[in-house]
Amino acid sequence: MHIQEVFNAIYEKHKYEYVVLDKSLKCIEFSDKVIDYIDVAKASEMYVNIVDLLPEFVGLEEELQKIVQGKRESLEIPLIHRKNAYITISIQAGRKSQYDEIETIIVLFENVSDFVKMQKKSIQDRNDKELLVLKLDKMNRTLQKYNEHMMKMVETEVQKNFKLTNDIIVTQREVIATMGAIGETRSKETGDHVLRVGEYAKTLAIMAGLSLEDAEELRMASPMHDIGKVGIEDAILNKPGKLTSEEFMVMKEHSHLGYQMLNGSNQKLLQTAAIIAYEHHEKWDGTGYPRGLKGEEIHIYGRITAIVDVFDALGHDRVYKKAWSLNKILKYIEEGSGKAFDPFLVDLFLKNIQIFIEIQNSYYKREK
Repeated sequence: MHIQEVFNAIYEKHKYEYVVLDKSLKCIEFSDKVIDYIDVAKASEMYVNIVDLLPEFVGLEEELQKIVQGKRESLEIPLIHRKNAYITISIQAGRKSQYDEIETIIVLFENVSDFVKMQKKSIQDRNDKELLVLKLDKMNRTLQKYNEHMMKMVETEVQKNFKLTNDIIVTQREVIATMGAIGETRSKETGDHVLRVGEYAKTLAIMAGLSLEDAEELRMASPMHDIGKVGIEDAILNKPGKLTSEEFMVMKEHSHLGYQMLNGSNQKLLQTAAIIAYEHHEKWDGTGYPRGLKGEEIHIYGRITAIVDVFDALGHDRVYKKAWSLNKILKYIEEGSGKAFDPFLVDLFLKNIQIFIEIQNSYYKREK
C-alpha cells in the first residue's frame, strides 16, 4: 500500500491532517486537506523544508533534530490560530515499530476550534453571571446607604418621623417586589406571581402562630424567592420541555445564587429574603436542594414559601406545562405532606384552602 494511503487510513480516521518529512526535515507527503493550515505557495515547491513551511518551527530546529536522532519522542505546539481555525501541532518520529530505525517524521494537525469556542462561551457565561451579581450587590449597597440616610433624617427631625419611616418601608417593599418581578419576567412569568406568594405566605404564617410583625416581614421578603433565576441562562430558564439532568443541575444553582445576592446586606428584610431564596426548595424528608436540609432544620419561612409557591405555580401556565386543576394541585400538596412539605403547615393550608382561593381570586379580578 502507498504511504499516503496508509496515513489517510490512520490519521484521517481520527480527524488529523498531516505532513510527512524525510530525515532532512523536507516535506515528501501531504494529506488532502492540510492546505487549510499551511502556505499553499510554499507547499507547492518540491521538498520544501518544514521550517520554511511553518514559521512556528523557527527556533526549534535543534529540537526537531533530536526527534530525527531518536533523542526525543515528540514535540507539541499546543494552540495556534491559522486561517480562521484553532489547531494544535504534534511532531513525531515515524517507525514501523519501536525497535526499528526512524524512517520519517510525521507532523499532525488537529482542528480544535469547536473546543476553543465552547471554552470561550463558558467563560463568557461565567463573566455574565459575575457581572450580574456585582450589579445586584451594588443595588443592595445603594439601598442600605439610602436607608441609613433616611434614618439619620428621622433622628434629627422628630416631627417627620412617621412619614419618613413609612417612606423607608414603602421603598424597601417596592424595591424587593420589583427585583422579585424581574426574576419572574426573565422566566416569562407574570410579576403577580410573587405578589400572590407574598400574600399567601403571610396568611399561612399567621395561621401557624407567627407574630404579625414576622408574618408581614415574610410577605415583603418572599417575592425575592426566585431572584437567583436572573443568573440562569435563558435557554435553560425558558426551555419549553423537560430539563435534562445537566440542565436541572444548572437550574438548581438559582437557590444558592439568590442567597449570595442577598446575604451580604445588613438589612433584616434582605437577610430574611436570603433565607427564603436559599431554603424554599428544601424538602421535609431531606431530599431537597441545595443543602438537603430535613424537617425543622429548614427555616419556617422556607417551609411556608415552599407550599404557597407550589400552590400558585401549578395553578398557572408555564413555558414547560399547562395550569393544573385545583383538585389536582390540592392532591399533590396532600401527597407531599411529610415528604416535600411540613405536615403541620399542609394541614393548616388544606383546612383553610377557601381563604387562599379568595386571595387568588382577588388578583384575578384586579388583572381584569
